[in-house]
Amino acid sequence: MSAAGVTVRGEVLLGTLGSVLLGVGGWGSGALPQGVPDGLWGRPGESLRCVGVAVSYAGLVLLIAAWWRLGTRVADGTAGGWRPLHRALWCWALPLVPGPLLGSSDAYSYLAQGALAGRGRDVYALGPAALGGPLAANVPGMWHDAPAPYGPLSVAAARAVVAVTGEQHVVAAALGLRLVAVAGLALMVWALRRLAAASGSGAAGALWAGALNPLVLLHLVGGAHNEALMLGLMTAGLLAFHRGRWAVGTVVLTAAALVKAPAVVALLCAAAVTVAGRDGAWRRVRQAAAIAGVAAAALVTGVAACGQGWGWLWTLRTPAAVHTLLSPSTDAGHLLGWLAQGLGWGTAAGAMTAARLAGLLVGLGAVGYWVRCAPRVGAERATGTALLVLVAAAPVAQPWYLLWALVPLAAVSWRRLARGGAKAAVVGLTLVVMPSGQGPTWASGLAAALGGAVAVAAVLRWPPKERPVPVPAAVVPRAAARARR
Repeated sequence: MSAAGVTVRGEVLLGTLGSVLLGVGGWGSGALPQGVPDGLWGRPGESLRCVGVAVSYAGLVLLIAAWWRLGTRVADGTAGGWRPLHRALWCWALPLVPGPLLGSSDAYSYLAQGALAGRGRDVYALGPAALGGPLAANVPGMWHDAPAPYGPLSVAAARAVVAVTGEQHVVAAALGLRLVAVAGLALMVWALRRLAAASGSGAAGALWAGALNPLVLLHLVGGAHNEALMLGLMTAGLLAFHRGRWAVGTVVLTAAALVKAPAVVALLCAAAVTVAGRDGAWRRVRQAAAIAGVAAAALVTGVAACGQGWGWLWTLRTPAAVHTLLSPSTDAGHLLGWLAQGLGWGTAAGAMTAARLAGLLVGLGAVGYWVRCAPRVGAERATGTALLVLVAAAPVAQPWYLLWALVPLAAVSWRRLARGGAKAAVVGLTLVVMPSGQGPTWASGLAAALGGAVAVAAVLRWPPKERPVPVPAAVVPRAAARARR
């Protein structure tokens, strides 16, 4: 085996060990359900929970270190192509599949909404509290009465899972939802590699930046977020447009928007590229009208097939009820509110509303700008950049929202994502969330620091130094003689 192959194998093994530890630690520190009848994922005591946090963070640090080092190998051309990275992805992802949810309890909300839909209730008018039972009991308190903020295709996927597992089996339902996420990840990998090959940026780098990303593993696989399905459909739709199959691409991207609305940005950028590629104003108008017609037909058909109606268009703002520290506009609103109250210029609520509205307008303005630029820079780059600004300016932001931008950018600009600043941002956003998805206590924070420190010490010694192989004395004269020739 070549030196490059040995090096990549070492990073793959390191990441696999980290993934195993992260998955095992989740049994004590993950987003565990309350009182489930399945007999699995029970909630441990405080001491075992801290042990789980330490093990999870040790695994997370090992996984991040392996990803960072593997990116260095891809950048200098010693990774050996995309196949080793494809194997690494599944070596790192599969150990997380049987374990508890990680990083967030949102999947329980998905399942409760799916169960409500299965009963024929309107998930865009009712919150999970109307369901009752074990699924609703595990929904975070802030979302008990909140209607679903997701598209009807996301609700339909959760409804299908609950129809198979039943409402009483929380663990089985969560695992079923994770399988949906893994299917979305597989679709994303398939499309991402082909998009990168078509753009000439390199499939290995695209897989490293877009699929092996720790945020993908922790939140899309570990957390079973519906972003996995959205991003899978989004990359597949962009690939169809890239190959000239605009009708198929329009349908697929519309389906992605029916999972989560931000995917509509990809449809706008891809449509702009296709329309600009037609010669003559009349042909461009006809092309734009054709794309709009197919999108409208796909939208109406999709909404009718999912059976949830159009209420989701009015609940898209539901997540904005949460104030997150990762949103610059919300942070600015807090600061302006403090100043307004202190100086008597107005109320804190008014300042927050103004700051968040300004951020939203900036994000929407960026979308419009990059849609116009799409014919010049390409649909993937325009989509990724527009969504990056939209996430940064949005009233609410979560760490995994960054993947809306990173995945399409990985197909065409992975080398920019391989720079130190971009990698550091990914690492910071990965480590900022506890395995349970809740804020740390003093005990869990110390456990996380201890587990991370042990992992860092292990990384510094990985891989172990190889002992020199003794060379037989008889070989030395022959080698010297050949060198003199």
